[in-house]
Parts: sequence; C-alpha cells; structure tokens
Amino acid sequence: MRSELYLYDRLRKKYKRDLTNIIDLYFERIEPTFKDPEKEAEEYTNNLNEEVGTSINWGADDAPDPCDAQEAVWQAGVERYELLSSMQYRTLGLWISCMCQVWEQQLYSFILHEAKLEGIIYDEGDMKSGFKFVSETLTWHGVNYKEVQNGKIEELRELVNVLKHGKGRSEENLRILRPDFFNCNGTDVLKKRNATLLEPTLQIKDTDFKNYHNALMEFWDEFPEYAYSIEDLPVIESEDTE
Repeated sequence: MRSELYLYDRLRKKYKRDLTNIIDLYFERIEPTFKDPEKEAEEYTNNLNEEVGTSINWGADDAPDPCDAQEAVWQAGVERYELLSSMQYRTLGLWISCMCQVWEQQLYSFILHEAKLEGIIYDEGDMKSGFKFVSETLTWHGVNYKEVQNGKIEELRELVNVLKHGKGRSEENLRILRPDFFNCNGTDVLKKRNATLLEPTLQIKDTDFKNYHNALMEFWDEFPEYAYSIEDLPVIESEDTE
C-alpha cells in the first residue's frame, strides 16, 4: 500500500511555533532564574552571615563559637551553590528534553492523522515500537531527519536518552558525537557517579539548546508539502529499550 503525507503551510507554521515557544519562554522566564548561581550563593551567604551576626548574643555563656558559626554559614553557602548549579543544569536538560519530545509527538500525531485520512491502518505492534515507528514511516515517505545538519537531531535524541537513562547504548553513541559533553575540567562525571541528574554531569549549554532548536526548525522547513511513499508499507521491528 502506498500513501502520502500532506503538510500544509498552516500546520508547518504551527509545529514550528510550538517548538519556538518552548525555547523563547525558557530564555524569557527560566534562564534568568538560574543565570548566576555563584553570585546568588554569595549573596545568600552574606545575608545568612549578617542574620547570624545580629541574632546571636555573642557575650552570652551559651553563645556558639564564632569559628563554628562562620563554618556553618560557609557550608550553607556551598550547599546553596550546589543546589542552584544542579537546578540550572537539570532545568536546561528538562527543557531540551521537552522540546525533543514535543517534536517527536508532532510527528507521531501527524503521521497517524494522515493515515486515518487515507484509510491506512498501521499495525498496533508497529505503533508501539517507539520512535522507530516514526522514523521508519518517514523513511518510507522519503524523509530522513538524520540528514538535517549532519545528524544534529539524532544527537539531540541521544542526549535526551542519556539524560533519562544514564549509561547505555545512547551514551556510547553520544560519546562519539559529543565527547565534550563528558569532559568536566578533565573529569568524566558520568563514569565516576553513574548518573546524569544527581549533579551537573553533561556539559550542555544554552548554545546547544539553540542549535537543537535550529535543527528542528530546519527539519520542518525542509519537510516537503507532499511526501509520497516510495515503497510498500514496511514491517517495523520493536525498538530496543535502554
């Protein structure tokens, strides 16, 4: 059976707008919140030090040792920095992942909508195979997302899988594509901690978010208005999980 995917202009613009709204809102509302964790932690420490200094009667018999109090304030400042730094990293990863998942669901919804219009019924097992179903269906219609910007979208998907699962096949692939993600001042945090979200682990940056968004925009810009199937309906094997 042959089919076509018809991407009319208004739908193309909607898909692009939905993705752009994600990154725009991140830089408008979220990124400023965690912009400078070091400065915020320093201000937190100074304020806490001032509160401790004015709230304790240092001349009382039960007053704490000033050195102990200073050490406690310093430790609280360190913990505050670690929290802010971790949340800055986690939040960036979360929003990158969200943008990727929205793009994947756009494609899934689009493909099934077009199939319904043409009376095509995909096998339930195929549709449960994960993104492999989407990828194989796109290939069936002559669309290859892996060619966009020399594989930038595939890099994005590998990154999202690593953030979610940690070590595994996607980690091995991402190490080839982006070895710089795994180098934190000469330390491979993932190998040391065996986790990706417990602390800043992958060296992702705001520029990566922007580059991934640009790749998704290019994908939708280049998606043909009419994508015709190039062969009969393929048999799609289940996708391996992490």
